[in-house]
Amino acid sequence: MFYLVRPGVSRFLSELSQFYEIVVFTAALQDYADWILDQIDHHACISHRLYRQHTKRKTEYALKDLSLLGRDLKKTIIVDNIAENFKYLQPFNGIHIKSWYDDMEDTELDLLLPFLKRIAERGVPDVREPIRIY
Repeated sequence: MFYLVRPGVSRFLSELSQFYEIVVFTAALQDYADWILDQIDHHACISHRLYRQHTKRKTEYALKDLSLLGRDLKKTIIVDNIAENFKYLQPFNGIHIKSWYDDMEDTELDLLLPFLKRIAERGVPDVREPIRIY
């Protein structure tokens, strides 16, 4: 099977895992997601994984309820290419990024990385405040 990886994923995971507990919350089927994540996450940066069965299905998207993580929402951020996945349940915890298909010149993750690092380095008490401004 063939797949492409968005440019910057390895660096994104590696650098942010120094500051955050990384959880992948995907609407993909578990077997498929695990196959790819096992190949991408060479340094065990991903702490937990949630899959399609953990979403609440809507007609055109999958609601990702961050409360399922059992973490303080003041310290929880979701980065997703489909805003509907988070905007109805935890809108101020989400950062919407553009979808990626095969543009190997894409810099979306590289552009987002400094913002997420600054939040962690500054010890922001509620991540929803800077996300609201972003």
